[in-house]
Formats: sequence, C-alpha cells, structure tokens
Amino acid sequence: MAIVLVPIPITDTMLQPGTVPAVDVDAGELAWVSGQTVTVGSERVYNRRIWKCAVVPVNPAVSPDNDPIAWSDMRPSNRAAPFDAQVQTRAVGRKGSAKYIIATKFVSGLEVRNFAGQRLKITVRDATTNEDLTPAVDRTLKTSRPSFWNYLFGSKTLISSHRIEGIEMRPRVLVTIEVTGDAAEEVGIGYISIGSWVTLGLMDGQPGTLYGARAEAVNYTFREEAPDGSYRQLPRGSATNLTLPVAINPNDANRVWSSIQQLKDTPVSVYASKLEKYRYLSTVGFVTTDLSPENGVMTKANIFVKGVV
Repeated sequence: MAIVLVPIPITDTMLQPGTVPAVDVDAGELAWVSGQTVTVGSERVYNRRIWKCAVVPVNPAVSPDNDPIAWSDMRPSNRAAPFDAQVQTRAVGRKGSAKYIIATKFVSGLEVRNFAGQRLKITVRDATTNEDLTPAVDRTLKTSRPSFWNYLFGSKTLISSHRIEGIEMRPRVLVTIEVTGDAAEEVGIGYISIGSWVTLGLMDGQPGTLYGARAEAVNYTFREEAPDGSYRQLPRGSATNLTLPVAINPNDANRVWSSIQQLKDTPVSVYASKLEKYRYLSTVGFVTTDLSPENGVMTKANIFVKGVV
C-alpha cells in the first residue's frame, strides 16, 4: 500500500506564542525595514524568507521580493523552515531548543523529518480540555546500537523521521513539537506535516503493496572532473524516490485516481509499509500514478514519488 499524509497548510496565524519567533533575533536574524541602510552581505527577514544583500539597494524602500538586483533569496526564516516545500531546510543558528506550537483542527496524523539536536518531544492535545489525543513523545534522536561491540565502540546514527497515526480528531487541537539539545548546540527541524493519513492501496482489507517496490537515493551534489582526474565538488542536497506497485480493488480505483490528482502539486509524506524492515520505503515528494485493470478482481497502481530535497 501507499499511505499518504494529506497536509493542512500551516499559516502564521496558526503558530502560537512559544514558537520560534517570526524574527529569530537570538539566532542572529534581523527584520527588513523599509528605508533602512544595509551593506553588501547583510541578511534580513522578509515575508518568511531570509534575503541577502547583493548590492546596496538604489531605493531602500523597495521590499526584497521586488528588488532582485539588490537582494538574493537565500532560505526560509527559522520560523518558516519546517513548513516550506523542502525537507532539508531547517533553522540556522538556533541553539538549545526549537519549538513549534500549532493550533489546528480535525487532524489524524503528523510527520516530522530532518532533525538537529538530541531529543524530540511531541504532544497533541485538545485545545479546550488539554486532553492528550495521542500518547506524548519524548525520545532520543539517536538509534540504539545493534550489538554489544557497537554499544561499546560504535557511533550512534541520528533518527531522520518520526510519524504519528491515529490521533483522535477534535475541532480544536494544539500540537507542540520541539527538538532540544545542549545550550550551545544548533538545533532544528527540517519538515513538519500535519493532516490526515490516506491509504491508496488495499485488497480485501489487506495491505496491497507488491514485491518489486523500489527506493532510489538521489544525490544532487555537483562534480566537475578535470582531464588529470582531479575534480571540483559542490555539495548539494539529496532525496529519495519511490516506486510502489500496489494492488487495489477495482471499486476503489476511482478514489485512488482522484486522490492522486488532488495531490499533484503538493509534496507529501509517503510510506509503503508499517513493518520496520521496510522503513526505507518512505519519503517526502510529489506523487503520480498510473492505473491498469489487471483482471476483474484487481487493478494495479504504480505509485511514483519524486522525492524533494
């Protein structure tokens, strides 16, 4: 099966006090101010983005998004970093704690990815009664070592994602997500998605993913080789693409087709199985599909997910 998290857009009005500030002064962010004098190399926050001054603006009253000669769009601000379309953008210069408190409604699941820090904490509560709608999460971000030798001598690897399903749906919900670390340690979250999990493949109530599912690691690092074999390398991001052949009931084909059409312009969280051994068959990306009726009792859907950086 392909299980997709249909997200709710996170707006500034949904972010509650206690969230990383709109202008994260403690991390070195400064707000763009109309008419303010800036120097080349200065960075300013405007409209949830970090802009870098390339040349001194001719008219300092013109906003960065309307002055592409003077300003370069660098990255999302620390507050906006988990909510843009990319997974690997997270807070820059944020130390000790990165917390996001989101007021929303009628959600059944969430996923967070790309952490920097030591612990992940998540609560999902009814905003009216303060009742927990799913067990609270408080976990280390480093995996346990698989053997005694590794326990003594090996290095722990960072957990890259965490998802929650089965949240009790309520009309007023408060979601708190926080990554913590040492006071001098840079922390952040690259991706937060909140919404409803939707299953795109089942046969008679059983998981419908077929053997032949594939995960492809894509590296966008640029390498330029010289005739003598030396090379210049420019590190860039990476992504995971998925191909998931799924068996579905023919009576469910129209729903699957309609669901994919609605998601065509939105990167979403996708995974293929709840079994731990297939954990690598998960990503965030753009979903497309093809459907073909195999016979009177099965339709085959190839779910393609082009992962985002």
